[in-house]
Amino acid sequence: MKDQLYEISGKFLGGRKEKEHSYAPERTDGHLERYKKLMDTGEYMQMAFEKAGADGTLSKVDKDIIICMASDAITGDPYDLRYKSQKLADVYYVKVVRVDDESRTVWVSHNEARKDKRPEIEEEINNRLKKDNGNANLRVKGKVIRIQSKTVDGENIDTGVWLDLCGVGILGFVYIGDWANTFTSALKGTVSYGDVVEVCIHEKKIRKQKKQDIIYYACSRKELVEDPWEQKSLEEKYHVGDIVRIKCLSLKKGHWFGEINGLEDIQVFTEYPSSARDFPIIPGMEYMGKIYYMNTKERSLKARVFQALTLEGYEKPENNQEGEEM
Repeated sequence: MKDQLYEISGKFLGGRKEKEHSYAPERTDGHLERYKKLMDTGEYMQMAFEKAGADGTLSKVDKDIIICMASDAITGDPYDLRYKSQKLADVYYVKVVRVDDESRTVWVSHNEARKDKRPEIEEEINNRLKKDNGNANLRVKGKVIRIQSKTVDGENIDTGVWLDLCGVGILGFVYIGDWANTFTSALKGTVSYGDVVEVCIHEKKIRKQKKQDIIYYACSRKELVEDPWEQKSLEEKYHVGDIVRIKCLSLKKGHWFGEINGLEDIQVFTEYPSSARDFPIIPGMEYMGKIYYMNTKERSLKARVFQALTLEGYEKPENNQEGEEM
């Protein structure tokens, strides 16, 4: 079962939408009976939807039948309506849970499908971890459900990512230090809610809580991503004195961390502009800078910026002239 968990991850976390043929609406009782049979047998279907309603219900039309999935039928709780477009873009494995003959509406649920599959997947994960004493290279896919952070000295610090492993509601957590082989100063901007990532499961853990303990699996990405500092092409492509584009990722006291365009997973230690070059540093914006220090053995890359590239909407307001209305 080496790759079975990985394959299941893909099934329940969605995939590419299949091209569908359009049909002229026609009443076919046999077509409705097909969905009743699927409900009786409990068979899974892969489904993409066409519309997201105001209440979050996803729906599509299949000939003369409307297929719907309520907002709480994805994970068991109504999803945040801010993510309707993302939920609509996903592809789901679902089960038929109700058929309404009068309105010719079929209700499906992703949550019911994944609940059926969760015990089997969780048992396999536990067996593999026990067999290999926690050293199993157990590779699965997980969907990002939350970026965890905490406040330190008034500064918001990302600490890790919570995942829905295999898309069946099994909690996984990747500590920020296990996200990559290089230093990761922040996760926001690197990964977002709904992103599907590959991870290795290391061990089962329990986090003590006042109301209810949280059972989850500690995961890592380090084993699955190449160490960018070990790439031979790095020193061939970049040198001290090179002018590069740098995107701001996070701000710190006295410096900030950025990413060079085209050089992923290596965060650049960047100095704030001198007083002679007065422009703001804003996360997400790009700047022109010069590399002044690079040492692959020390895993260190430093730069100074001298020009803002994407600050058109962030210029400082000009001082009002005398007699001009405020």
